Amino acid sequence: MNQEENIQELNDNIQTEGNDSKIDNSATPEKTLKHPGLTFLSLIISGALLMLVWWNVNQISLRFPLSILIISAVYFFNTALQGQKIKGSTIGLSLITLALSSILGFRDETYTVIISVFATLLTLVLLSADFINGQWWQFRLREYLKTAAMAVASFFAGFPLLGLQAIRGKQDKAEKNTEKKALSGVLKGILITIPLIILFSVLFANADAVFENRLDFLTAWLKNDLLDQAFGRILLTLFFSWLLAAGIWLGLYFKSKPMDLKQDKPQIKPFLGMTETCIALVSLNLLFGFFLIIQFQYLFAGEANINFEGFTYAEYATRGFSELLVVAAIAGIVYYALASFTKRAIPPQKRLFSILGALLLLQVGVILVSAFKRVGMYVNAYGLTAYRFIPLIFLFFLASILLSLFIMELRGGFKRLALVLLIALVLFSGTLALVNVDQYLAQHNLERALKGENLDYAYLAQGLSTDADPYLYKMLNSGSLSKEIQANLEKVMVCRAAKFDDRYAHQSDSNWLDKNLPRARAAELHQENHALNQKWPMSEIFDGYSLGFFLDGEEIYCRPMLDD
Repeated sequence: MNQEENIQELNDNIQTEGNDSKIDNSATPEKTLKHPGLTFLSLIISGALLMLVWWNVNQISLRFPLSILIISAVYFFNTALQGQKIKGSTIGLSLITLALSSILGFRDETYTVIISVFATLLTLVLLSADFINGQWWQFRLREYLKTAAMAVASFFAGFPLLGLQAIRGKQDKAEKNTEKKALSGVLKGILITIPLIILFSVLFANADAVFENRLDFLTAWLKNDLLDQAFGRILLTLFFSWLLAAGIWLGLYFKSKPMDLKQDKPQIKPFLGMTETCIALVSLNLLFGFFLIIQFQYLFAGEANINFEGFTYAEYATRGFSELLVVAAIAGIVYYALASFTKRAIPPQKRLFSILGALLLLQVGVILVSAFKRVGMYVNAYGLTAYRFIPLIFLFFLASILLSLFIMELRGGFKRLALVLLIALVLFSGTLALVNVDQYLAQHNLERALKGENLDYAYLAQGLSTDADPYLYKMLNSGSLSKEIQANLEKVMVCRAAKFDDRYAHQSDSNWLDKNLPRARAAELHQENHALNQKWPMSEIFDGYSLGFFLDGEEIYCRPMLDD
C-alpha cells in the first residue's frame, strides 16, 4: 500500500512540475497563471498609463483616484484571465478604496489628506492580496501580518517571476496558439489604428479651429520634449509595471495557497495564569481609579478648585490631552494582550477576568470623557484648531474600538478585531472628509468672534486650506460682521489670495490632474474678489523682508518681499 502511494505521489509531482520547469510551485503561483503573456502585457500597458498619470506631478489630487481605477481594472482583468469570477466582496473593497482615494479630489486639509492616503494604501494592499479570493473581510490580525510579509516578498519576486513565465509561455500548444493569436490581433489592431487616428485628427484639425484647439489641449503632454523625456518615461513605466506585478503575484500566490480562515486557534497558546493577570488588572484599576478621583475633584468640579491649586484654567486644560488618548489606546492593547494570553480554564476565572477587564475599560471611558472635557475647556478659552479638533473626532472612534474589544472578549474571541479596526479607519477618514475640517474651524472661530471672543487672524490667514475659502468669502459678503471684523477679514482674504497665488499660480496652465475642487473654487473666488487687493494693499513687515498686515497688534505674514 505504501509503495502504491509513493508511486502516485511521484506521478503527481511530475504532472505538477511540467516539462523543463525550474520553479518550485509550492513557493510560486505558477500553476494558476493561465495566460502569462497577456498578464505581462497588461502590466506593461497599465504601467504606461500610470506613467502618463504621474508624469510631471505637482499635486496628487485627481491622480490618486485615477490610479486606483487603473489598478482595479488590471486586477479585474487578470481575475477574468484566470477564469475566475469576480467576487462581490472584491468589488466592494475596490469601491471603498476608490472612495477613500477620491477624498483628495474634494478636500485639501492636510490631516484629512494624510489619513485618506494611509487608509487607501492599506485597503489597496488588501485588494492586491485578495482580488481573486474575495475573503478580505474575514481576515484576522494574523492574516494582515502575513499579507504585509508577503507584500514585501512580492515586491522583489513578482516582476521577475511573471516575466519569466511570460517568456516561457504555456506548454499546451492549443492554448499557446490561442494566446499568440490574441496578442497578434492586439498588436495588429494598434498598428492599424494609430496611423488612422493621426490622419483623421490632422484632417479634422485643419477643417475646424475649435477642434484644433481641443486637440492641442489634449495632446499638449506629447509636445513637452517627449523625446528628451523618453528615458525617464520608460523607467517610470517599468517602475509602475514592477509594482503592479507585485500586486498580481500577491493575489495569485494567495489563490494557489489560500489562508485557512476557519480555524481560530491562537497562534500563541495562552501562557499567563490568572494570578499574574489579576495582579496586573487590579493594580491598573487602582491606579486609574486614583487618577479619576483627581479628575472628579478638580477637572469635573470646576475652575475654582483648579485655581486653588495654583494652576490657571488654560494650563490645566491643555496638559495631557494627547497623553490621555495614548493612555486609552495602550490600555486597550494591554486588555487585548491579557485576554489573548491568559489561561481561563473554568467559568469563575472567566467571570473574574471579565469583571476586572470591564472595570478597567469603564475607567478608560471616563478618562476619555476627561480628555474631551479638557480640550473643550481650552477651545472655549482660545478657539479651535485642527490639532485640537481632529483628536476630538478620533476620541469617539477610539471609544468604539474599546467597547468592541469588551464585546468580543465576552463572546469568546477577537476574530473580527482586524475588521473592526479597518472599519474604524475607513469611517474616520470618511468622517473627516464629510465634516470639512477647515470650514468647520473657520465657522467656529468666527462665531466666537461674533460673541466678543478674540479671533486668531494669523490662523485664518495661514493655518487653513482652500477648503475654508468658500465659507470665509460667504461670511465676508453676508453683512453680519462688525466693521472691525469685516475690515480685518478682508485683509485676511487678501493675504490668503496672495499665498494662493504664490503656491498655485505657476500651475494655472498645468495638467488638469493637478487640480481639485477646493483649489478650483478658491481660484474662482479670489478672482471674483480681486478688488480687495486695491482696497487693502499689503504693507512691509518683519523689517521690510515680507509683505503682510498688522492686525490686533500682530504682524500677519502673507508673502515674501519681491525684488524689483
